[in-house]
Amino acid sequence: MDVSISSLRIYVQDFLIYKMSRQGQTIPQIRQGTTRQILHDASQAQYEEKSIWHKRTDLIDYLAGEMKVGPHYYGPKRKSADFNNLVDQELEKLRRKKTIILWGSNHHTGILRLARVKQTPTKPVMGLETQIPADTTTDRIPIKEAFISILTRGKKANTYKFALARALIEYCRNAPSSVGALDIPYSYFADKFLEYYWHQEYRYKIKQDFKTNSTPKVIQAINRVFKNNSCSNFEEISDEEKRLGRETLLKTVFGHARSKTSLVVPRFQNLSEGSNSVLKKIFYDYDDDAKIVRLRPEAFDFFKNNHKILSMAVLSEWAKFLEKINKSLPMLVAKIEQDEMRRESLVKFRKMYMNHADHCFYCGNKLEIRYIHVDHFLPWSYIFENQAWNMVLACSKCNLKKSASLPQEDFRQELIRRNDRYRGHIRELDHSLRIIDTRFGWKKEIENHYTTCKEYGFRIVRLP
Repeated sequence: MDVSISSLRIYVQDFLIYKMSRQGQTIPQIRQGTTRQILHDASQAQYEEKSIWHKRTDLIDYLAGEMKVGPHYYGPKRKSADFNNLVDQELEKLRRKKTIILWGSNHHTGILRLARVKQTPTKPVMGLETQIPADTTTDRIPIKEAFISILTRGKKANTYKFALARALIEYCRNAPSSVGALDIPYSYFADKFLEYYWHQEYRYKIKQDFKTNSTPKVIQAINRVFKNNSCSNFEEISDEEKRLGRETLLKTVFGHARSKTSLVVPRFQNLSEGSNSVLKKIFYDYDDDAKIVRLRPEAFDFFKNNHKILSMAVLSEWAKFLEKINKSLPMLVAKIEQDEMRRESLVKFRKMYMNHADHCFYCGNKLEIRYIHVDHFLPWSYIFENQAWNMVLACSKCNLKKSASLPQEDFRQELIRRNDRYRGHIRELDHSLRIIDTRFGWKKEIENHYTTCKEYGFRIVRLP
């Protein structure tokens, strides 16, 4: 919580009691002014028609005005999580002391009245040193410098900040020019996180943090919603499943700071200052109640006018972060950058190997000319490229059974023998082996790839 916000704490209760000692509304009046269902409270029936009830939101609006809370913390069409938290904490203290009474047994109604006080309170007077300036925007930190600091120096337990940065840039790139602040709904970010992480989890098995005994909330949510999903492309997922995924992420990742379920929006703008992490609202304000990010005009222009180079920077830093966790996973940048890389035709490999083999690599049966499949021995979603050393011919039955899995280990040695046998006859095969011929040799490289692929969770299917 910002120091200037915290300094208001000593005045909040006095202002609340002063306001609530004045005339409020009756319960019927409040019912008429809201679409929410406000149930009868038999224990307080004698107070229902008295103008002594106040809505929490009205109280917060009043406090913000009286305490001169600037638009950086509280303004029209939005609520500051920090300021709301402060008021809620003080309301809870008053409730426990029975200074205020809630309507109904459900504490979430947000309708309150003041218990009896000995004398009518006078209006509090604040010291000038506690009043918040009208706008304490960015501490004059250049927006470019702040963005690079978030990517390269900001504290990160996982990859959420990279995903949010990517989503912000994509939104601004596609949005028409803005003349003011731009409201972006949390649902948009939930959809983008769902897309980004679905590909990285289901297609490529990319681990997102250093923890070994738990996984990020976004991965937990995706696995819970799509645990029985067999789609190979994100576009094939039904609208209903995507809706469930969005709703789950809105509860667990884009929820509310008060319940600690808003895991990235409040933290994205934390900048490192020495050994500390300090909140600087340079890019946006946010409202957890309305579930929106209000992007500042200067931030919108920055993202829109520089979207190409900023996207490259985000993807590069995202890949660097993931490389520390996924040390042996190939083609990380390509997997992050292109969620649906266009797959090239494999016809040339069929022609290439048909000159030397006419049987299925897995079952050994003779291939029928109309049913010859070209298979990536190591799944394409792991290797993410088409190289001759990894391509084999298979019958349709074996290829469909294997799908995006690994064959048993015996076939790894068979692949090495096949490559060794034909490299002198097939120029493209020889070239592909030279590319992976490290100081340990290409055979060892294939063995390492197989082991790593298995460690990343690719299932082994026994063939034939």
